[in-house]
Amino acid sequence: MTNHFIDHQLYRQILESMPIACVDVAIVADGKVLLVRRQDDPAKGQWWVPGGRVRKGETLKDAARRKAQEEVGLTCHVGPIIHTDETIFPDGPYDVPIHSINTCFFLYPESNTTAIQLDDHHEDAKWVDSIDKDLHPYVRLCLAGAGLK
Repeated sequence: MTNHFIDHQLYRQILESMPIACVDVAIVADGKVLLVRRQDDPAKGQWWVPGGRVRKGETLKDAARRKAQEEVGLTCHVGPIIHTDETIFPDGPYDVPIHSINTCFFLYPESNTTAIQLDDHHEDAKWVDSIDKDLHPYVRLCLAGAGLK
């Protein structure tokens, strides 16, 4: 498999120069959506929907499927786009403010949802059935798009 990581100095230049294309995934099972607690900037310590950068040549749907598998270990069917937005954070990798263009998809697991396996970038996961007012506005909009109130 090809290494898809960008040299650190080049990645810093990209972050300083332009927004990053990202996908997020609202994984839905039994009327609940999976959230993960982030360990990295931006949004370190916050509950978020899984997701991340889109690779060159990768479709948005393929990126959504990959992020669900990589971040929480779930193989999922990819449904429709439920929210598109942008996030801008003062804290990002290499202490560079980050600007992301985010597309959130509705996903549902192919099988057992109790077998969540978090990657090294998340410290916890939980299933939610309502929208907590303390969540980041972007996350609240993704949850609303997934049908939660």
